[in-house]
Amino acid sequence: MSAPAPAPGAAPAPGAEHDGPWSARALLGLVVAESRKALSTSAWWALLLPAALLSLLVTLLTAEVAGLAFTPSLAQALALGSFAAKFAVVFGLVCATAEDRHRTVTTSYLTSPGRPQLLVAKVVVCAAAGAGYAVVCGLLGLLGMVLGGGRLNGPELGGVFEVSAVAMLVFALWAVLGVGLGTLLRNQLAAIVGVLVYLLLVEQIISGLASLSSLGRIEDYLPGGAGTASLTGLAESGPFGGSFGGLVVPWWLALLIFAGYTTVAVLAGAAAAQRRDIT
Repeated sequence: MSAPAPAPGAAPAPGAEHDGPWSARALLGLVVAESRKALSTSAWWALLLPAALLSLLVTLLTAEVAGLAFTPSLAQALALGSFAAKFAVVFGLVCATAEDRHRTVTTSYLTSPGRPQLLVAKVVVCAAAGAGYAVVCGLLGLLGMVLGGGRLNGPELGGVFEVSAVAMLVFALWAVLGVGLGTLLRNQLAAIVGVLVYLLLVEQIISGLASLSSLGRIEDYLPGGAGTASLTGLAESGPFGGSFGGLVVPWWLALLIFAGYTTVAVLAGAAAAQRRDIT
């Protein structure tokens, strides 16, 4: 015998209002599932290890070579923003494209409340992982300065911690950017190679050509340049410093520009995923 239907206007059953596709319970379940997927492979530590070692190496060499001109916060910004951060975007790309590579994306789409919710869960997990990368790389960068004989007094150490704190947000944005681009491109090898070629080569060529033209310096307005300037600008200028002269933007504006690129990438990936057929 079936249960009687609720009377019109009656209050919903306890807990029913929490069972929608955007409910906290549904999203938490997806986040836990995505965390298990990310940690079940060797990708997270295989990318973290070289990123951390590279951070240590850059600050160590900078401290040894610069001598009295050594600036701890700038060395940390270069180590994290110019080198280690690239591994965070690769991690995001791997997380977003792994299911297409292993052909498990269909199951994930069919068992999740919706594709947007699945993408949100990937974004949350990768953002947290990116911030974790920044913490580890920041600590190794600090260790490199000590081993390299860099002078770290109170104010200088405070500058290093400021850069390291902002790096957590920058690395999180890099990882989320990777999720958006990976969701859009799908092919893992093509996505990783394409993004790295752009960041390491194409963007440098664009910046170089622009500097020879009437455009002047535009790298701080490009994705990779904005991400790097978020840290180097803070190290050079201090909190809320910077100058607009010569198209050099303050660190906080570079961070907003970079966040804008990340948002566009995620929205483009979400739109592509929503229209994509599954088999």
